[in-house]
Amino acid sequence: MKKSRVGMIFGVIALMLVATGCSSLVGGKWAVKVNEDQILVKDLEERVAEAQKTYEKQGMKFDTDQGKQALTQIQSQLLDRMIEGKLIAQEVKKNSLNPEDAKVKEQEEIIKKNIGDETIFQDTLKQQGMTVLELRNFLAVYEKTTGDIKLADSDIKNFYDQNIANYSQPESVKARHILVKTEDEANAIIAQLKAGTDFIQLAKEKSIEPGAKDSGGDLGTFTKGKMVPEFETAAFSQKVGTFSTVPVKSEFGYHVILVEAHTAAEAPDYDKVKAQVSEDALNQTKDSKFQTFFDDLLKNAKIEYSQGYKPTS
Repeated sequence: MKKSRVGMIFGVIALMLVATGCSSLVGGKWAVKVNEDQILVKDLEERVAEAQKTYEKQGMKFDTDQGKQALTQIQSQLLDRMIEGKLIAQEVKKNSLNPEDAKVKEQEEIIKKNIGDETIFQDTLKQQGMTVLELRNFLAVYEKTTGDIKLADSDIKNFYDQNIANYSQPESVKARHILVKTEDEANAIIAQLKAGTDFIQLAKEKSIEPGAKDSGGDLGTFTKGKMVPEFETAAFSQKVGTFSTVPVKSEFGYHVILVEAHTAAEAPDYDKVKAQVSEDALNQTKDSKFQTFFDDLLKNAKIEYSQGYKPTS
């Protein structure tokens, strides 16, 4: 017997849905169920489209192979955010929380201020796959979960001791350099410096670094990790007020370095930074408690994926 034409058409559609994953043909279907709450394919598609627009405003292209791969990753990330949003919304409902509460609005305004203006705030939410309501829901649940945390002075001091590097003034060097192409040129410059020629004048005349004619080779003050390794090692080991007696080779060429200042790392007075440490310690403790709470929420949730939407890893 011949297959009916209607049966063939539905067979083709089914194959297309499996292949495309988020085809608009399944706009009325669900992608994921979170404790039986549905996340519709059309809603996911809308968020992906909104996120794509914000990325395109920043210069990203999605018509290349790399762009298409990035878009697939974005869809997966946004679906994760939507699942999290559902779980949080369920907690709001379960605990009769108010996402319009004054504390929630206050935290939202702080976030908005830190991000920038209203446009950047909205674009950031779209990139993260969140709505304003979902943000407010999150803030409401976060406050309920962490609002009772208080830290003793000993907790704050322990946090400071464990994170002292974050509050310390790092070791730094203030330096100038003359950059040339060859080792012979660098040696010739060193000979001129030994003869008493002014370093800044030589930098203006000889350095191939863009801007050296105006700056005299000034690099300002920098900490470790800011310069290429060869340059950093030489600059941090050189005495203040001296210039290189041996050319320093890097990927850019050959350097002759003048160290003008070298400041050692210094831990601040604890009392002067205690207010900041207290805030940081409290925030980290809250974040840790909320993360544990949410991990349990996710672990105990019933999450069912429609075909084509389940994560591969």
